[in-house]
Amino acid sequence: MNPFRGLLVKELKIMKSHFYGVILTVFFAVLIGLALTHYFKEGNILPAFLFFLFFAHILFYPIFILYSLNLETKTQGWLHNPNRGSYLLSSKLVAISIYFVMSIVITIFLAIGSYYYNPNVSFYDNIPVVLPLYLLLFITCLSFYFGLWFCFYWFVYYSLKNVPILGRVRSVSLFIIVVVQMFISGLIGESDWYKQLVHMSELDLNVDWLHFNFFVQSDGFTFNMADSTISIVEILLYLVTASLLFITSTWLLEKKVEV
Repeated sequence: MNPFRGLLVKELKIMKSHFYGVILTVFFAVLIGLALTHYFKEGNILPAFLFFLFFAHILFYPIFILYSLNLETKTQGWLHNPNRGSYLLSSKLVAISIYFVMSIVITIFLAIGSYYYNPNVSFYDNIPVVLPLYLLLFITCLSFYFGLWFCFYWFVYYSLKNVPILGRVRSVSLFIIVVVQMFISGLIGESDWYKQLVHMSELDLNVDWLHFNFFVQSDGFTFNMADSTISIVEILLYLVTASLLFITSTWLLEKKVEV
């Protein structure tokens, strides 16, 4: 067995119980939605619950990466692991990705089941097939991106332990780092040159078909993604940032910081 495969199997076993907890939570939420649907005699409640569960997967990578990394604080396993930091971190991300796909598939099957259970609710009116695919791509990328940021901050926090002064106030130091990073990002985002660069690389998706309405009782909710645009520059920036977060995290990991 090659080192990466062994690490992946280990991570899958470690996260298995946590994944079961997530799935039980999903089924419990569906039961609540089903109960409320019958209690209020409103068929849109259950689909709305499933839609929320679908979007809640944005938190999947951050939650699982923190769960896995916090276990490392108890076992200190990486201090004696001869494998490269990229292997150690990649195995965690791949294991999370496997469970992410499984959770998404289960949620989708539950949504399909709710449709056949009550196909006449207004929630399903005018929903194109491509919309869930677009949202799935968006949720997956965003969750993975947030997961890398959480991972980076986690390694920075424990690396600060070796800094003589900052190590005593790691929480405050990390908070300052986050604020400074957000401030610099905000300055760049509001700068004229950056806005022009983004505007020059924008592509009009012309996605009028990404539009649907659903109603719960007398209150309406509209989800409209018409006239959306994407920027090549912003996509490249996110890819570069994600790569730098991964490289920096693996570098900090290879320093074998004792947590």
